[in-house]
Amino acid sequence: MADLIYCEFLKLKRSKICIIALVGTLGTPLLTILHGIQNHLAHPENDISLFGLYDNAIMFLMLIFGLLVFSIIAAYLFSREYTEKTLKTLFVVPISKKRFLAGKFIALYLCILFLMILSWAEILFLVVICNIAIEIAEINFLTALYFLIKTIYGSILLYAAITPFAFLAIYSKGLIAPVIAASIIALGNVILTGSPIAGYFPWTAAYLMLNGRIQSVGSTPGIVLTILGLLCFISILASVLYFQKEDIQ
Repeated sequence: MADLIYCEFLKLKRSKICIIALVGTLGTPLLTILHGIQNHLAHPENDISLFGLYDNAIMFLMLIFGLLVFSIIAAYLFSREYTEKTLKTLFVVPISKKRFLAGKFIALYLCILFLMILSWAEILFLVVICNIAIEIAEINFLTALYFLIKTIYGSILLYAAITPFAFLAIYSKGLIAPVIAASIIALGNVILTGSPIAGYFPWTAAYLMLNGRIQSVGSTPGIVLTILGLLCFISILASVLYFQKEDIQ
């Protein structure tokens, strides 16, 4: 299994998707900090805080940028062999289809976890640099640790919400369908945030629960975890069943 996961990372490393993922993920903290500085310069009474910067960055990652970037990674991981027509050659090696997919799903989560933590580290680094010129409040170990834990928890929730795009990639055998679906859902996140429906819409509900606002829209953490758990389970199961019965050509 470790070899399979390693191979998936080698594929990512040699593709432009890796650059897109890094730019998309690292761009979010940078834009968040620039917006905070701009707001402070326009309204000096509004302080910049590490807590506020982390909070805004997680919001953008969970609702928009992270969703789009990670769906592209998922689509690439699960459709690459179809688009490059290497699937038949790959299964000359004695490996089961289940193990093949398991390696991809594990690699997908590790990518999400790595990029989320990288985003957390970038904010901390930029805040320390910016604090030389502009005072930023709440720069302390406890705030950074709190958001590191929150980031890791968020990566789990976001992974559960990303798995349907893996199935779409397998079903459509390409990148286009998952990316279009992710774009529509990202727009839905923007529209539904604050709506009662948001508590039951998996992608929005994941962020609201992470941010402690899920009860304000009439839902509960238990309901959200059940929805996300079922979404993840059904997506992975559908991926395995569809891939199992498919003829490799």
